[in-house]
Amino acid sequence: MALPLILAACASTGDGTRDIPRDAGKNLVGEACTLTETAPTGAARRGFTIQCGSWQQPSARLSEVESASDPAALLSGGAWRGEIDTRMACAKAQPAHFADGLSGAMAQCRLLNGGFPTVIAAMASDDGRLILADGIPAALPVIERSALAAFGRTALGVQAADSQAIELIRQSTGRPLTGAGTLDVYYAAMSKAQYEDTIQDFAASEDSYRAAMLAQAEALGADDPGGADPLMHVALEMSNQGRFDDAGPLFDEAQRLATANPNPASLPRLLSYRAIDAANRNKLDLALSYAEQATEQRRKLARELGGVPGGGGGDLLVFAGASASSVAVDIAQSLHTEAALRLRLGDLAGAADKADEALAMAAGSRATPPWWRPQFLETRATIASAAGNPASAIAIQGEAVSLWARILPQSTPEGLARLGLGRLLFAGGAEDQAIDSYRQGLSILKARNAEIRPRDLIGFLDVASTLAARRPDQADGLRIEMFEAMQLMRSGVTSRTVSLATARLAAGDQAVGGVIRAQQENERRRYALVAELNRALAAPSDLRDTAKITRLRQDLDTVEREGRGLDETLQAASSGYRQLLATPVGAAELQGLLKPGEAVAAFASSENATYGFLVAADRLRVWRIDIGDQGLGDVVVSLRRGVLPAAGASGRFPVDLAQQLYAALFGPIADDLAGIDRLVTTANGPLASIPFGILVVSPGTAPAGDYRGIDWMVRHQALSAAPSVRAFADLRKVPTAAAGTSALIGFGDYRPPQDIGSLFASLPAGCQRDRKVLGSLGALPATAGEVRRVAQLVGAGADSLLLGPAFTKEAVLAKPLSDYRILYFATHAVLASEIRCFSEPALLATPGAGSGIDSALLRLSDILNLKLDADLVVLSACNTAGTDGKSGGEALSGLARAFFYAGARRLVVSHWQVPDDSTAALMLGVFDRHGPGVGGAEALRQAQLAMIDGRTGGIGASWSHPFYWAGFTAIGDGTGVKVP
Repeated sequence: MALPLILAACASTGDGTRDIPRDAGKNLVGEACTLTETAPTGAARRGFTIQCGSWQQPSARLSEVESASDPAALLSGGAWRGEIDTRMACAKAQPAHFADGLSGAMAQCRLLNGGFPTVIAAMASDDGRLILADGIPAALPVIERSALAAFGRTALGVQAADSQAIELIRQSTGRPLTGAGTLDVYYAAMSKAQYEDTIQDFAASEDSYRAAMLAQAEALGADDPGGADPLMHVALEMSNQGRFDDAGPLFDEAQRLATANPNPASLPRLLSYRAIDAANRNKLDLALSYAEQATEQRRKLARELGGVPGGGGGDLLVFAGASASSVAVDIAQSLHTEAALRLRLGDLAGAADKADEALAMAAGSRATPPWWRPQFLETRATIASAAGNPASAIAIQGEAVSLWARILPQSTPEGLARLGLGRLLFAGGAEDQAIDSYRQGLSILKARNAEIRPRDLIGFLDVASTLAARRPDQADGLRIEMFEAMQLMRSGVTSRTVSLATARLAAGDQAVGGVIRAQQENERRRYALVAELNRALAAPSDLRDTAKITRLRQDLDTVEREGRGLDETLQAASSGYRQLLATPVGAAELQGLLKPGEAVAAFASSENATYGFLVAADRLRVWRIDIGDQGLGDVVVSLRRGVLPAAGASGRFPVDLAQQLYAALFGPIADDLAGIDRLVTTANGPLASIPFGILVVSPGTAPAGDYRGIDWMVRHQALSAAPSVRAFADLRKVPTAAAGTSALIGFGDYRPPQDIGSLFASLPAGCQRDRKVLGSLGALPATAGEVRRVAQLVGAGADSLLLGPAFTKEAVLAKPLSDYRILYFATHAVLASEIRCFSEPALLATPGAGSGIDSALLRLSDILNLKLDADLVVLSACNTAGTDGKSGGEALSGLARAFFYAGARRLVVSHWQVPDDSTAALMLGVFDRHGPGVGGAEALRQAQLAMIDGRTGGIGASWSHPFYWAGFTAIGDGTGVKVP
């Protein structure tokens, strides 16, 4: 039997039992709990914490006090209740009867941080002593047992019948009680996500916030206002990855929930995140409006809270959800956002004022996260540079670099800060120091497999390009560096694909799953060491444990080395994973893979400029194009509008615009293209959403809609696309033919369900737009004939086709797909921007009768799990427009990466749904077994030229419009395969 707690006249028991956990029995969900005496706070005689399950944070806290006040009065006002109000929103206290006849009062509450249910209770003894307690409802019987033991009435851990208070808790929640384990999952996921955001691993951070959101929904329900916090974080991480269409509706839903959230800090936080999202989308005036609203609401909240202190301590139940100190830190964050926005808008004086105020507020609070100061300093350095103070800017940025190197050594933030320092050094005339800083930063970022956004990299390309022009003796080496650095640029779609593949490998691939899991454990250890190091560094300088800090830094170095070794092992073990990461390929390695007459053209676009790279067997060319994503996006939208039919007829294609885009992209290397007849392209941003074959090499006109005389780019080169330079290089190295014994398996004739309502029954209430988008995708009966014709071309029988009701996700996943050399999907593809409650693109399959929405979506994560050995995968009836008309190409690139990872060697995909007759004509050429190679760029080119020139079935000029011939693109290394 557990020993009873011994009472004493002073705060400590004096028996040496403080800080020793004691068995306290189980809580209401069966988790084992312990009670530990702690140092008292405030007017308390003694303090205790209760811990349950695996959670390392308290499930409840108890304070023993002496008071003549009524228990309900203590729960309604005073210092103890004032501190509670910084962390919880509580209902009115009511009289309550606890175990063994204890009387008192109780109120039901919600944590401001997370929204989880809690209770506060006051229990009175006969001699005027009181126990004040707060904790999760499931811990109430443990609280009761602990109070009885403290009063000397029973031994700790003795079970008692459920009290009236417990029955009240059971009846009032309306949901199963939440144990400490659920809170453990939630807060651990939120903490992990915050760290991943700090190191700018936005895809991983999104996944962690989603895990937190699911744990919270299990406890609170899917539509609880407390869900605003993880939901707004998911939306922000999507925005940070450039997935703006995905983020928008989630922000709207989070704002609806935040408006009803009892945490007064929730809505201002949402507004500050919307400011960052708008800034990511380059809508600066809107962003500044959001940021100013957030600052004003936070200032108002701070005034209302007055001098209410934060909770203090380190456990999550004392997290200051709405204290003056926590709100002051929030104000610093929104002021920093305002400063960054005013800088981009040209208001340098206003930017400097806001940045200085943010730095001062952050420095004045020990609650400020340690990584905020270097972030704020980087913004202040950029302001100083824009104001014409290069020396000050370099000094401030240098301080930021030093802080990052101390707080998060060899991390993505340190790497990016070194890029920023390089930019400022170059502007200040220190060219050699600038390029050294850039190289140091890029080395760190490459080692971390970091997502580097175009705007972070374009400065290095500009500096290296300028130095190459000034220093001819270094020009070749600088261009090689530029080419390799360009490949570090990674979109949010790519990061998402990598994240999904990592999860798949860790879960199931025996060859590398162990390495992945070791890598994840290494990252967990690294996070724990960094957090402990930051806590040690946060102590006042005269109280710092220097020996501990030294040891932690040594341990961190060891973990870093182990992590780099695991990265190298993983990439060596899985070439498909290396493709997804898009690890850089050296120029010399790539040149060794290219054949005479063949070249790779890569384009890297950012907000304000684009860089082009041409690699042939004997040369490397680099050029700058003074058009950024906005300008390119507008051109892409116009070209697509000119391609797609309006009111049942083909529109007039803007030949002049297509020629202008060609001149901008390829004009600087026109002479180098003269001897190139096979060109592989790779591009990010808007350029990924158009087939390059529709570009026009020289000016021309199309009288009466006759485009036969137009000098299309496809007339000059066989064109293919690759998701990345790494994908091209690795595909070029794989065996040229699959080992499968069956020619083809085909899927098509999608049938939407007759009962749309039942299909969407499993979707959350906030997914109305998804219902509309998926419900509008009609049947594709003509694809049955398309798939049958292709099967005949390669000698496959009817038993190799799954059409109509037979084309289900379950059937696809059940087939031994590695037996087939060709996979043909003639169905809708939906992008993540179109189905916003999902974070990945998918192919649409006929849903099973009475099945939910998952049965209709062959998602990117499902494709990553396929086992293929395919010479060719065809995705017909896809649409890469995206909801903005220009961003869907990267989503299609994500699907392509997934198929390559699963074992495909080449793909043919459509950028829009091509008419049935012209699709049949194109496929006749693509699958011509006597042609230059099935599925290759040259086979597609010859089929397209036959349609353009009217050499297909006497069609004349009617199919010369690009709507009919340009919709399909070869993806891979451009080669075809011979089919028996």
